[in-house]
Amino acid sequence: MISRGWIVVAAATLSGSCFAASIAIPGGSLVVSGTSSTGTSFTYSGTLTQADTIALSQSGTPCLQSAGAGYCTNGAGVLTVAATVGVTPVGGSSTFPGPSGVIPGGTWTYGALLMIVSGVGAVQVFPTNAGNGLGSSSPPPSLALPATTLGALGFPNFSQVNPTITFIVADTFFGDNGGQFTLAQAAPPPPAPNPPIPTLSGWALVILAAMLAIAVGTVQRRKPAR
Repeated sequence: MISRGWIVVAAATLSGSCFAASIAIPGGSLVVSGTSSTGTSFTYSGTLTQADTIALSQSGTPCLQSAGAGYCTNGAGVLTVAATVGVTPVGGSSTFPGPSGVIPGGTWTYGALLMIVSGVGAVQVFPTNAGNGLGSSSPPPSLALPATTLGALGFPNFSQVNPTITFIVADTFFGDNGGQFTLAQAAPPPPAPNPPIPTLSGWALVILAAMLAIAVGTVQRRKPAR
């Protein structure tokens, strides 16, 4: 007999896996200007939780100093073009403490892509690490985020109805910025192929038929006469 506890656990597991949604980027792409102090926003229709997922690719490199002065970064805030006046090299990064404008409290990497959910908080979409070019002399200008839950991105447990989602370039002053991030909806992974149905070889069928015949004969011999 299956215990009630196992039923509850199974129900919770199914509810968590069956009802998680994927965040759709309106129109399939968004432009996040490096000059915007408010970012680019859209409204998510429905109830959003930390179990829901998002998948996107980032291209473009906003620059945080006046035109031609450099400090251009990828989505992780890793410099792809160094500043003409500064000490941070290509492959480097620097941080600042929040809050700053619409950017809430935290420690953020200059030039990184931030995601803000209204009523919840903000996360940096791409971590500033070696995998995203930190310390490299040729960091990638574009990055990709596979389908990832909001909880795995760093959001706490939450439930918000029709929240506003904002993407913004992490910075403290936008008046001398340039460039932009372009975010594109990542294609869903292809469905897993159906596993092949196992079949019996010719010899296996012969052996199975023989075993079935023996079993039928045994049953018939044991059947009492009427």
